[in-house]
Amino acid sequence: MEKLRDSDNAKEYLMPISRPSVPVKTPTTPQSIWYARCPTLTALGLIANRGVLQREFLRENVYIVSVRENSTPQIRQGHLDHTLPNLIREADAATAIWSHGLNEKSRLLALGHTFHAVSVVTRSSQPIDSLKDLVGRRLSVPKEAGAFSPAQVRTLRAWETILALRNIPVRDIEWAPVIADHPSVPFGDVARREVEALLGGQTDVAILYGAKGIELARNAHLKVVHRFEAPEIQSDPRLLGLVEQRAVTVDGTLLDARDDLVARVLGNLLEAADWAAAFPKEALRHAALEGKVELDDAAAAYDGLVAQGAQLGLELHRLEALENLHGWLKNRHLVPESHQIASWLRPEILESARHAVPA
Repeated sequence: MEKLRDSDNAKEYLMPISRPSVPVKTPTTPQSIWYARCPTLTALGLIANRGVLQREFLRENVYIVSVRENSTPQIRQGHLDHTLPNLIREADAATAIWSHGLNEKSRLLALGHTFHAVSVVTRSSQPIDSLKDLVGRRLSVPKEAGAFSPAQVRTLRAWETILALRNIPVRDIEWAPVIADHPSVPFGDVARREVEALLGGQTDVAILYGAKGIELARNAHLKVVHRFEAPEIQSDPRLLGLVEQRAVTVDGTLLDARDDLVARVLGNLLEAADWAAAFPKEALRHAALEGKVELDDAAAAYDGLVAQGAQLGLELHRLEALENLHGWLKNRHLVPESHQIASWLRPEILESARHAVPA
C-alpha cells in the first residue's frame, strides 16, 4: 500500500470538514455516556481510574458509565460493533475499522500507540532457542468466537512481522488455531488458552503480550525464545506489526447532537499523557490496575513508555500506521474494499478538544 509521504497528502486526512458553527447544547434531561477501553494502557483508563470524567460533568445532567462493569450481552457486543448508543471507545484500531466498515455508526477522533513487551514463548523442553528455529513449527493463532476476532488479527500481524524479520516464508511454518472466548468478555482467556495449548502439545510456539504475557510465561515455566522490548518496538519501523494501535471513536449520533460534550471528553483524554509524564509512578500503578498485573511486571512490559503510550493525536505517522492496518484488513476481506479512512475521520473535534479543557 502506498504510504503518505508529504504534507499535501496528509491534508486529505487532516483538513477539517466545513460545517456551520454549532451553539453549545444544554440537555434538559439526564444523559448517560458509555465508555469502553482496552484492559491495557489507554488514556481513557488513566483518567477513568482517577474519576476525571465524573468530576468534569459533576454539576451537569451527564452520567459517565463504564461498559466493563456491565454484564449485559447486548451492551458488551455493542461496544465492539459500535451499535451501543452514546458510546466513546478507546481500544484496538482493528475492531474500530471493522465496525465502521460494518455499519458506519462511529466517528474517528484520535489515534494512539501502546508500546509494551511482546514475548515469543515455547515449552521448556522444546529445542527452540531463537527465532530462526521457528521453521517447521506450529505457531499459535487464537480465534475468538464471533464475527470478528481482534486477537486473531493482532497475532497474525505479529507473526508476519516476526517471520519477515528473520526472512522465514509463511510456507515454512504451520498455523495452529486456538479457540478462545468471545472478544466482548473483559479480561478474556485468550492468553491462558494459548498457554494451555502450548503445554498440552497442540502448538509449539506462542506470542504473549505485555505484562500479562510476562506473568503467564513465568508462572507456566515457559521458555522465552525472544522478547521484543517496548523501546525496541517503538524505535524500529520494521516492528510496526507489534505495536498495539488504538483508536478513539464515538457514536456518530452522539457527536452530531453533542459535539461540545465529546470535545470536552477528548480534551481530558489528551491531558492523560501529560499527567502520566508528571506522575510516572502513579501512572504505572494505574496501568498495572488496568491489566490486573503486578507492578513489577507492568514496569518490565512498558519499560518507561507509559506517558508516550498514552499520547493521542492524528499525526502523519499515526495515520500511516492506521492505513497499513486498514490495507491488511481489506486484503483479508474483513473490511469492504470501498471503505475509506478519510470519510471516517472528524479531525476538527480533536482541534476543538485541545481548547476544551483549561490548562
